[in-house]
Amino acid sequence: MKSGILLAAATLALAGCSGAPAGNDTAEAAYNNSFVSPDLAGGTWQGVFDDPASSIDHFARIGLRPGAYEKVGGEWRSEAVPTAMTDPSAPSPVMAMFVAAGDEKKLSRVTFTLVEPLASNDQQARDQFDKWMSQALTQLGVAGGDQAVKAIHGEASATGKVPGGARYAVDRETTDKDRLLAVTFTPGDPILNGTDPTAS
Repeated sequence: MKSGILLAAATLALAGCSGAPAGNDTAEAAYNNSFVSPDLAGGTWQGVFDDPASSIDHFARIGLRPGAYEKVGGEWRSEAVPTAMTDPSAPSPVMAMFVAAGDEKKLSRVTFTLVEPLASNDQQARDQFDKWMSQALTQLGVAGGDQAVKAIHGEASATGKVPGGARYAVDRETTDKDRLLAVTFTPGDPILNGTDPTAS
């Protein structure tokens, strides 16, 4: 399943990259949504997973540019427009993907994926990805950005819990064309009576 997620992201990145300047398709454009109030999801991941329609609207408001949430094969999913982490007119641009998936009533995962062509070796693009993902989570008002970035850099476990009711997993894969890095958040233990089991 993890391999399928990563390969699907690479395919979508290639489909969305035309080699022409993309204007708002850059990471910097996503950072300029400072008018968006934080805490859109209500401060917990439950607010992200429990209402796909509302969450897709929130993802759009923070600049992720998600597609329609619709059934694709055996799951419901929304695939965002690819975002360039480097100059989109470059021969081998580094792209970032965002996918939200689940069933008709609830999301079961949200995934941020970095697609870096083997011909590229761009640390700045990787840093941009870290910032892009963390910024999105901050604007949603949920935890996990800092922990995921630490996991990407080997400073924390590749899997674990984050406060607010979610788990994260960092996966890597290399294909014959790209290096893929995926950060996936899935529902964790529910928060009951104000007690967050992931906070300990």
